[in-house]
Amino acid sequence: MRILVTGSSGLLGSKVVSLALKRGHTVFSAYNKHPMETGIALKLDITDAEGVKEAIRKIKPDAIIHTAAYTNVDGCEENRDLAWRVNAEACKHIATSSAEVGAHLVYVSTDYVFNGEKGFYSEGDEPNPINYYGYTKLMGEEFVKQYAKSWCIAGTSVIYGWGGLKLNFATWLIQNLERGSEVKALVDQYVSPTLNTNLA
Repeated sequence: MRILVTGSSGLLGSKVVSLALKRGHTVFSAYNKHPMETGIALKLDITDAEGVKEAIRKIKPDAIIHTAAYTNVDGCEENRDLAWRVNAEACKHIATSSAEVGAHLVYVSTDYVFNGEKGFYSEGDEPNPINYYGYTKLMGEEFVKQYAKSWCIAGTSVIYGWGGLKLNFATWLIQNLERGSEVKALVDQYVSPTLNTNLA
């Protein structure tokens, strides 16, 4: 298969690229700032509608795995325009182009589309985000449903593991404990952490 992976230098995207290559697929590793050394590197600004359309028309992928996102929850509150363009509007560009070339679109979303009061959410539960990050990811889901012809939405929770360019909660915790640093964490939040390799 020809697979386009957005966010290929991230925690999940890098694992998707690696596993897809091991299985013999042709992988286009889309990045914005940090190119991957595996797959066919493709510089792509997912907020540029014409750029997305042109790249997808040229590649003609069988599948697109959209892992790119602006995941800084506080940052999304402070920079709502960027959060909207990356997490919501970019999904419209990708979904529209996926439909045009007949590609199956896998969109990686988040449990932040829910308010957290019920817990143990399933696909049929009513979303109700309580922050802007969750809202933009929910709108991304809606754009995927509206514009893509063949799609799957993967709702994830606290992705952790090795790989990618940034520390995640698990690697941050390990690093601090190795240094003997005091670690403060929430005591009233329950999550179902997802290992990046398993999800990929």
